[in-house]
Amino acid sequence: MSYLPTINEVELTKEQLSKWEDTRVALSWNCPAFTHIFINLCSHGKHGAIFTRDMPNAAATDGVRIIINPDVFFKYDLMERLFILTHEILHCMFNHLIHLEKWRVTGQVVYPDGVKLPFDMNRMNVALDLVINAILINAKVGKFNKEWLYDTTIATHMDVGIDIYRKLWQQFPPPPLPPKRPKRPGDEQGKQGNNPTSGGNAPAEEEEAPIGPKGKSFDEHKKPGELEGKEPHQAVQEHNQAEWDTHIAAAANLQRLQGKMPAGLERMFQEMLTPKVDWRDKIKALMVRKLGSGSYNWQKPDRRLIVRDIYTPSRSGYGAGTVVVGVDTSGSVSPKEVDIFMAEVSGILEEVKPKELHICWCDSKLHRTDICDNPGDLNEIRRKGAPGGGGTSFKPVFDYIEDNDLRPDALVYLTDGCGDFPERKPNYDVLWGSILKTPEQYPFGETVMIPKQAT
Repeated sequence: MSYLPTINEVELTKEQLSKWEDTRVALSWNCPAFTHIFINLCSHGKHGAIFTRDMPNAAATDGVRIIINPDVFFKYDLMERLFILTHEILHCMFNHLIHLEKWRVTGQVVYPDGVKLPFDMNRMNVALDLVINAILINAKVGKFNKEWLYDTTIATHMDVGIDIYRKLWQQFPPPPLPPKRPKRPGDEQGKQGNNPTSGGNAPAEEEEAPIGPKGKSFDEHKKPGELEGKEPHQAVQEHNQAEWDTHIAAAANLQRLQGKMPAGLERMFQEMLTPKVDWRDKIKALMVRKLGSGSYNWQKPDRRLIVRDIYTPSRSGYGAGTVVVGVDTSGSVSPKEVDIFMAEVSGILEEVKPKELHICWCDSKLHRTDICDNPGDLNEIRRKGAPGGGGTSFKPVFDYIEDNDLRPDALVYLTDGCGDFPERKPNYDVLWGSILKTPEQYPFGETVMIPKQAT
């Protein structure tokens, strides 16, 4: 009897065992990082994976164990099997099953901008699979089968699952619930039937609405601890993220030492291992460090708060001279992203207190410049609209600074980074608020990655 209480394990045939050994060798040769994770964290039983026919799909995971249906898995060729195996390992590395359980318990997915969406397990599974498949395809790991989930118009290797979930929800919304019909005679009697809520015979189940992307999933996502007979909350509490981080760092170093680190995987490991600092905190820290802050005068209270019987010191002097804010209006930056960014910059500049503020709205050319001496005016300026929609070039903003003989303490630029940069580094600080390109893709300045907000 299996030591896994919810799984009936099966023995592999001689042919299947040979194919499994080939798969393990391919994993070790092509993906040493994934091999390290598999051996140290995901390997269970005498073969590493758990083999069963208790599921229709090729594979599954509970976040720790990898389960394989040999009748389905071994129908694929070697490199397709490698793709499936690394796909399951990535689910474990990304901690997806723990996140799924937390969303399931709360019943909603909450976003940094305050949006809350109902949690739909099937839709989130599709979102996570789309991103993982895109990562593996970009990194050229294994071979992708065209029947599986993959759609670059929805998800790329640069995306994260919850953002794709939001996109799926907006592009392919679930059908509205049918209206409740009024109570009719006989309903009370009908409650004794098979369906206690509808009266009489239960209606046929409605066919699930298509989520959108073409292709099908080859795996299942089990609840944490399900394969050990544990309650999900127990498995969540026992999850040791520090242990996973240690092994993920070791796996990344192993991949680099063997000279087999594609750029896509390098970026993935960097994001996994970089401490998650909110972009708002990071941009605030960078700006205050570069620009300082105004001093305070306790002899003169803040007029805005004294009317509310709150006595606080007023600002005395400026923390910065001139600050320029550039906004990419080429169309690749959504209005919602501009709103979030401008609101945050407004609050930061209230603390930094620049003497003069220039806001430049630019796509391939500079459309408008607003000058104000009060950062609180940023939101009002934003309401006038952001002209543009063409191509992207950053040069007009830098030219504006030079042509007007400005000597800014800093230029803060919101963009996706896809445009023409100046040929030389300016003699003032530049801070890029990037919603797409990574820091190494900017020729100069400091970069804060801003999560892309679906609109």
